[in-house]
Amino acid sequence: MGVRLPGATTGLFDPNVVKQLIEVEKLPIEAAKKRKEQIVSEKDEFAQVRELVSGLDTTLNGLKNRTDFYKLKVESSHPDIIDGLVEGVALIGSYEFEVRGMAKTEKELAYGFPDKDETPVGFGFMLIERDDLDDFEVVIEPGSSLQDVATQINDAEAGVKAMVINTKYKPDPYRLLVVSEKSGNEAKVKIDEDTTFLEFKEQVRGRNLDILFEDVPVTDDDNNLEELVDNVVFNVKRAEPGTRVQVNITYDIEQTLESIRSFVDGYNELASFINQQYIVDGKTNKAGILAGDSSTRTVMRRIQNSVVGSVNKGGKWSTLSEIGITTDAKTGKLEMNDAKVKKSLAEDYQSVADLFIQQRGAVGVAARMANAIKDLRDPQGGVLKTKMRTLDSIIQNQDKEIENKERAMEKKEESIKRRFTSLESQLSGLKAQGDFLAQRFGAQKGGKK
Repeated sequence: MGVRLPGATTGLFDPNVVKQLIEVEKLPIEAAKKRKEQIVSEKDEFAQVRELVSGLDTTLNGLKNRTDFYKLKVESSHPDIIDGLVEGVALIGSYEFEVRGMAKTEKELAYGFPDKDETPVGFGFMLIERDDLDDFEVVIEPGSSLQDVATQINDAEAGVKAMVINTKYKPDPYRLLVVSEKSGNEAKVKIDEDTTFLEFKEQVRGRNLDILFEDVPVTDDDNNLEELVDNVVFNVKRAEPGTRVQVNITYDIEQTLESIRSFVDGYNELASFINQQYIVDGKTNKAGILAGDSSTRTVMRRIQNSVVGSVNKGGKWSTLSEIGITTDAKTGKLEMNDAKVKKSLAEDYQSVADLFIQQRGAVGVAARMANAIKDLRDPQGGVLKTKMRTLDSIIQNQDKEIENKERAMEKKEESIKRRFTSLESQLSGLKAQGDFLAQRFGAQKGGKK
């Protein structure tokens, strides 16, 4: 229910006068709210600057150190026989393999049953002996089916797995297959069926991988060679005795090019956003919210300083422009010539890497920029943190100011209404007296006639 404005019913004065006085008193509150809106908008814009800086910093993770920059790959003359994966910094080189035999797991297969989940397989104990582990027993209860036995073996988590297979050879197509989880000579499995109806036959004997590596015999208990060459895993897919496979560990230029491109894109996103702040809108005749902000200029200046200048490391190239990355003088954005950068990587991969990475006696562009961003994000004195703290503090103070002004306004509004209500009452009384006197004098004049 609204409060009745003075003068609304008596008509002694215009009630809009009261409304206008109250609106005038509200002007400081509206001004404070607008100031807060501007600060909130500035904070939102600067938060985008902070996010773009973080995104740029993420791209530097693939460039700033030797282990980050160097992208290597395995090239095989017969990838269907053997290929591989580089998992760190490895030596560039070429190696020759011959796969004479694959590592195999031990497999034991039981004779057939007409179904997998109805026909009992007997009862008692089944002993499974493993070559490199203790034996373990499977207790087969009366009425157990093939599926029940498979489930018991799998639940034991004892280094072997079981499954029921359907051979579709009637009348007994279903058979229990027990497989060692390990491959190689040391993965032997022996099963004693005891009093059950299960009879097992060795289907595959476990054996080790057999390879010639540079004419040196190499073996392993599985088909992945993880310790032959540091930080390289060779994946053996099939045996092909007599076929020599050439495997090269070389630079992955395409992946490296993608990392450099991501860095350029991240840099340009930040530069574009900040440059946009200084463009004057033709309709409003105003620049962006951060156009006059010194913190934003500081951020861009420090990051730009990381790209300019040479890297004194004694290699073939000392500046980004020499490998195909230049700076647009008008926009400050980086322009990357993919073909030239790719050619530079192919010509001297290490020299390109030295332009970006942290190394003894020289700090590359990516390392330099990462250090600059680290300073900008420093919790104590970093520009990004300091600016956001300052804006948060201003917003909090504005909230308090608005709250105090609104509280004072409520009291002021009540005071205005009370004063005008009192004035209305006085005017009403005076009007009544005037009406009474006018009536009285009017009556006396009429009597004299």
